[in-house]
Amino acid sequence: MPSPLVTKLREVTAVSRRMERHLATALDVNATDLFAMEHLSRLGSSTPSELAAELGVTSSAATFIVDRLAAQGHVSRERHPADRRKTVVAPAAESVRQVAGMIRPIAEGLNDYIANMSVQDQDVVEAFLDTVIAIYRSATEEGPAPGSPVG
Repeated sequence: MPSPLVTKLREVTAVSRRMERHLATALDVNATDLFAMEHLSRLGSSTPSELAAELGVTSSAATFIVDRLAAQGHVSRERHPADRRKTVVAPAAESVRQVAGMIRPIAEGLNDYIANMSVQDQDVVEAFLDTVIAIYRSATEEGPAPGSPVG
């Protein structure tokens, strides 16, 4: 029988997947397109080749993803500010607002909870999560995170 912590980690994974499906449904995109939008929302913009590398897909696959997202109005293509030969993909402000509105209650709830934890408890949780991340990375052949306790 798994420990209660392992059971809770499985539950976090399950509810995270449900949240991703909820976001994808609300935006009418597939999981890969949602991951692309998350990346673009985080960075503000990206070249198609950077997006391909982030998603772990070919350049042509990234082009198809950008085409789908652009057709739905979730992204736009713009000229690269420094290299006019390149294209930059930028997320649509309305799509970013929609996702932010859906994620905001989660982020605020977590931030409030963390703010009320002692520094010592935060350190313990951070160390635990660092180890969990390192174990996942190791299992996916990414290798451990820099400075992680597992390696």
